[in-house]
Amino acid sequence: MEKIAYFANTDFSLFNFRQELMREMKGNGFEVFAVASVTNKEIVEEIEKEGIKFINIPLKRGLDFLGGDFVYFLKVFSLCKREKFFLCHNFTIKPCIFATLAQKLAGVKNIYCTITGLGYVFTEAKLSSLLKKIVVWLYKFSFKFVNKVIFLNPDDREVFLEERIIKKEKTLLILSEGVNTKEFSTERVNKEVQDKLKREIDYKEGKIIITLIARLLWQKGIGEFVKAAEELKRKYSNSEFLLVGPIDKENPSGISEKTIKEWENKKIVRYLGERKEVKEILALSNIVVLPSYYKEGIPKILLEAGAMEKPLIATDVSGCKEVVRNNENGFLIEPKNSQQLAERIEILIKNKDLREKFGKKSREIVEKEFNVEKIVKEIIESYNIKKSKCQIRTNF
Repeated sequence: MEKIAYFANTDFSLFNFRQELMREMKGNGFEVFAVASVTNKEIVEEIEKEGIKFINIPLKRGLDFLGGDFVYFLKVFSLCKREKFFLCHNFTIKPCIFATLAQKLAGVKNIYCTITGLGYVFTEAKLSSLLKKIVVWLYKFSFKFVNKVIFLNPDDREVFLEERIIKKEKTLLILSEGVNTKEFSTERVNKEVQDKLKREIDYKEGKIIITLIARLLWQKGIGEFVKAAEELKRKYSNSEFLLVGPIDKENPSGISEKTIKEWENKKIVRYLGERKEVKEILALSNIVVLPSYYKEGIPKILLEAGAMEKPLIATDVSGCKEVVRNNENGFLIEPKNSQQLAERIEILIKNKDLREKFGKKSREIVEKEFNVEKIVKEIIESYNIKKSKCQIRTNF
């Protein structure tokens, strides 16, 4: 049986974004490996339930050539040498660089990478230009050894082409990693979980819920969301602003627990923390926003919210603008513009018919363009597997 391995920074990354892809390759007769850092044992158990072998190789943030990065490189090399993978597919920055090099040295013939977003190295002007130069050089060197690099939006690909990191013929554009529209639908909401959530947030009929789900980073537009919430809550007592997502203490752009507590104490937002019941939170929400100026790939939360028939408000930046069509399924706003965000939210607070119209269009767009079945088929076809003993099927 041929072996395929998927490498990412965390178990959550593989489970949340690549579960269907790994499952499909398993169904195609491959022995599938998931290689990442363990952050949650329950997630690892969920991956292994699918018959996928999980390998824990710790990976820390920040460049550390002589320490953690070198150890990671050696462990990936050893794994690839031992397992003799037919194909490796890498996601997120460090696996795309260091795992790629280790795989090449170990003799892996088929290496693929997906750029899931450009991240803070390309967005933070304050960062040393030297750091960016190092990252660009590492990408450029590593990508000499890949079959294809998949980009999730055209802007990211253009950046890599302009920086001469990769030649265009080695690139492939696949918009997003998809969303399971069967799972994320109004029919699949767990009523028991939703009722519990209603009690938790003291839900009452007529309440308008505006939700932002993201890692708690300033670059995700959290500050703009809070400013908009503060303004609108003075005008609309029936409005509730929910903030959902993990605190990211290691990220330079991370928001502190103290700051979040201050917002809660002032009753500007209600913070629910990191939650599993995303579908039920979306079902309760009337409006979903993502005022991010982070270099997104394609934000999955916008796809999930769209699949749940929600009107969307997002910034007119790469990744977001591919999902949100201005005045069709929501509004696009300028980055870092809390006033414009508040104005667009207010339009939707006051107009239920418009919310429903945008919501239906969101579902239509996601089903047609971002259904995970379509995306997984495109990824598998990009592998161009001809020499494998396994017969590839691309129909779910």
